[in-house]
Amino acid sequence: MEKYSIADWFHSYEKDVTTFLIYFTGSIEVEDLVQDTFLVAMNKSSNFKGESHPKTWLISIARNIVIDRYRRAKVWERIKHILSSDEAYSLDVETSIIRKLENNQLNSAIHKLSNPYKEVVILRGILDFSSQETSSVLKCSQNKVNVMYHRALKKLREILEEDGFLYDR
Repeated sequence: MEKYSIADWFHSYEKDVTTFLIYFTGSIEVEDLVQDTFLVAMNKSSNFKGESHPKTWLISIARNIVIDRYRRAKVWERIKHILSSDEAYSLDVETSIIRKLENNQLNSAIHKLSNPYKEVVILRGILDFSSQETSSVLKCSQNKVNVMYHRALKKLREILEEDGFLYDR
């Protein structure tokens, strides 16, 4: 088995874990969750057998930490996400306003999805995880991920249409 280091993983995957947690929790205040994720990984590193990619293992840990916290508190807050625009080019003011409005509309629609659909949309659609990576995080088959993703996108479209954000042309 290939030798690995949690410190190396932190440098390689901290941004992915942070991004996942921001989208998953709807908060940019995720430093404690990121820290907890890597502490759990460090404590359970002997459980990592290399059967999955380290990034998917870390994302699974992060996901479980959040779910456990919400279960203990018996509160599942709205999942919001922040769609940042890191474009290298500058947008004119009108385009920027339109993009923010679209992002807010999408955020609102994602919030209306059931939790499994939210998760699969965040992982597949926003973080661009493969079906295999997503199935590893959600602990289900790739086929189930593909079906859920298809249904989630269909539901998302319906919500956007109901809210008047999409129009059939």
